[in-house]
Amino acid sequence: MDFTLLVNYINVVFREIWQRKFLCLFAFTFISFAILVVGIFWPSKFEISATIYADNQNILKPLLNNQAAQSSVQDQTKVVRDMMHSPRILNKVIEQIFGLDSFETAEEQGQFLNILRSKIKISRLGAGYIKIAYSDKTSMMSYRVINSLVDTFLKSSSEEQKSESREAFLFIDNQVRQYKDQLVLAEERLKEFRAYNFDGRDGDVDSSISRLRSQLEELKISLDEGKITVTSLKKQLLGESEYSSQQFKKSVYSERLNDLETQKHALLLSYTDDYPDVVSLTYQIEDVKKSIRDAAEKEKNSGSKAKVSASDEGAVLNPLYQELRSRLSTVYTDIKTKEKRLVALKKLKDSEYERRKRIAERGAEESELTRDYKVTKRIYEDMLERKEKARLSMTLNIEGQGVTYRVQEPALPPLNPTGLRFLHFVILGPFLGLFTVIGLVVMYVLLDQRIRFSEKLQTLDVVTLAVIPHVKTPFSKRVIRADMIICLIVGSFVMAGYIGLAFASKMGLL
Repeated sequence: MDFTLLVNYINVVFREIWQRKFLCLFAFTFISFAILVVGIFWPSKFEISATIYADNQNILKPLLNNQAAQSSVQDQTKVVRDMMHSPRILNKVIEQIFGLDSFETAEEQGQFLNILRSKIKISRLGAGYIKIAYSDKTSMMSYRVINSLVDTFLKSSSEEQKSESREAFLFIDNQVRQYKDQLVLAEERLKEFRAYNFDGRDGDVDSSISRLRSQLEELKISLDEGKITVTSLKKQLLGESEYSSQQFKKSVYSERLNDLETQKHALLLSYTDDYPDVVSLTYQIEDVKKSIRDAAEKEKNSGSKAKVSASDEGAVLNPLYQELRSRLSTVYTDIKTKEKRLVALKKLKDSEYERRKRIAERGAEESELTRDYKVTKRIYEDMLERKEKARLSMTLNIEGQGVTYRVQEPALPPLNPTGLRFLHFVILGPFLGLFTVIGLVVMYVLLDQRIRFSEKLQTLDVVTLAVIPHVKTPFSKRVIRADMIICLIVGSFVMAGYIGLAFASKMGLL
């Protein structure tokens, strides 16, 4: 836009204002006083804040790592917000400041609680630092409410942590007792089952059956050997006679002769041939040799293969035959004993098979009892460990070693309200009234369709012959001067009334 055209618009605006000076003065007065009245009734807002710190870092944390459940500080802002906005905390604050008797109905108390909740602002400042802000109409009310809110929260938080840890410990302790009773019952069932079942285990039965099988096999082999021995002895008995004749005598004399010669040779080592004992042994040796010759001749005459009976002269029992019969009898007795033992071992093996069936039938019941015992024992030990952790956690919370909230920056009474104050409205009223009037006149000039400048005719292809300027006569100057004086006087009264109304409102006279 051309600078000359801009100056022309400014002159037109001022001319329009002057032509409607009293209307503009009325509009200015109305807008200024309206803003002042809004400022008078504009509620003051005193905001006060306090900072708390959620601390769970203490010297016990590294010492009790994974041994005690300590509260964490993850999103403690949400925890603090939920607790401070809870009706339990807010009702305590209302009771401390206003008293419960100050509300006629529960509905009024609930509405005031919602208003109080909307004025509480909670935000996170940093790691563990939480800002709590509250705003109200008066500074004292804001100060009392936020102090009561913070104190109530700290007490409730501490009591809630102690209560939660104590309830958790009592719950786990109750569970431990129940599982202990179940464990004792499972032990008694398993003990009773094993006490009334003497069949043993599968491994014992298998080893016993294996041992019996080995004994049976050895016994069968031994029986076969015995039978073979019996057959051999019978054959030997068939080749021997029960009685023996001169041949037996001959063998007896031969043995006697050998003994006498042995004694004689022993004496000759120490004595001579004329020693009485040597002489006696010599005569005895001669007699034995003679008896041998006689027996040989007698046997030759009678025949060596003849059958000898007990009635025969000189018949004696055959010792070999007797020994064979004795051995045969012993083998028969041993065979009978082994046969009895074989039958007994077979019965034992059959009983072991029956025992194995009983063990297999009762194995499922024993497995179920053992499984119940192991599961109950594992859960009981786990719950016992959790109980000790809960005890440590409860002790930590009682001693204040868990998550603790402490006031980092206490709330201080606010000196000035926040936001738009009454002074802002007092200053803003005249300026806003003036600029509003000027803005309305500018809009009127811009929207007016009348041609006010000769330059605009040129855009319409209209030939301009001449431009007649405004002429100020002495009369018009006197009128202007008089109107100006009146406007100044009225404006002075308006501003005086404006300032007086603002002062009276500030002093509380209204």
